[in-house]
Amino acid sequence: MGVKNSRLNFSKKSPKQKGPQSNCHDLWTSLKTGEKSEHDEKEHLQHVIIKELFKANFSSPIHNILSDPDAKILDVGCGSGFWLLEMVADYSTPKYFGIDNLSTFPTSTVPSNVKFTQHDLLEGLPFPDDTFEFVHIQSTGSEFTEAQWETFVYKELARVLKPGGWLEVCDPEIEFSNCGPTLKQLNLTVCNCLMARNVNPQMALRHQSLIKSLPIFSNVIHEKGHIQMGNYTHKIAKISTMSLKEACRDAYKGPIGKIMKIDPKEVDSLSDKIEIECELYKPYYFYHRVCAQKVIT
Repeated sequence: MGVKNSRLNFSKKSPKQKGPQSNCHDLWTSLKTGEKSEHDEKEHLQHVIIKELFKANFSSPIHNILSDPDAKILDVGCGSGFWLLEMVADYSTPKYFGIDNLSTFPTSTVPSNVKFTQHDLLEGLPFPDDTFEFVHIQSTGSEFTEAQWETFVYKELARVLKPGGWLEVCDPEIEFSNCGPTLKQLNLTVCNCLMARNVNPQMALRHQSLIKSLPIFSNVIHEKGHIQMGNYTHKIAKISTMSLKEACRDAYKGPIGKIMKIDPKEVDSLSDKIEIECELYKPYYFYHRVCAQKVIT
C-alpha cells in the first residue's frame, strides 16, 4: 500500500541521522547471536510486567472500537507479537496489523485477522492517512532519537490514525533509582551509550508534554506505574527482577560489556550479583502510558 500525501503536511520520512542508528537492539546480543526462543521469552516477560502493572493491555477508552468489525488496530514495534495475539484472543472482532523492523513475529498459527509487515517506521508507515481507530506503540522510546520523536514519530502515528481514534504510547524510564553499585555502573553505561546515539533514556517522561503540544491531539491521559524489584512478596517484583537479570546478562555479553571491559567469564557472577543487589537495595523505575485522541476536524 502506498502512503497518501498527508493533509497535515507531515514528512513521509524521518531525516536520516549521521553515525550509529538509534535502534537499541544494537547494544544487546540476543537478536544477533541468541536463539529466537530466548528472545521471545525475554520479550514475553516484559509483556507480562506491563500488563500486570496496568491491569490491562491498554488504557485508552476503546471498548466500542473493539466490538466494531470494521475497526483496524495497529501495533507499531510489535516484536514477537505478544500484545497483538493477546488482544485478538480477547477481542476477535477488529482487524489487527503489526509492523516491526525486525522479523521476530511468528510465521504460523496466526489468526486470519492479524497481518504483520516488516517495516521501519522511520521510512514512513506503509498505510494511507486515517486508516486506524487505535494505534499502539510500546517499549520503543529508546528506538528513536529525541529529535525523531519530536519532529516525526508522533506526527506519523497521528497521520494514519482516524479522527476520533486513539493513540497509546507506553514506555519505561531507563534510568533506575536506588541501585546497588553493580547495577548502578551498568545502568549508567547503558544511559551513556543511548545518549551518545542522541537517544534520551528518559524519553518516557516527555511523551505526555510533547503529545499535548501537538494540536492534532486532545483528551490526553497519563498513567504511571511503579516497578520495584527485589521484593519477592509481589509477583511483579519477582518477574521484574528475573527480567532485569537476563537483560543485564545480555548487556554484559554485548557491546556494552566490551565498553565496560567485562571478562566473559565474569558475566554470570555479575548477573547473580545484580539479583542479590535487587534484594538488598530494592531498585525501582517507572512505566508510563500516555493516551490521546486525534481531534475530529
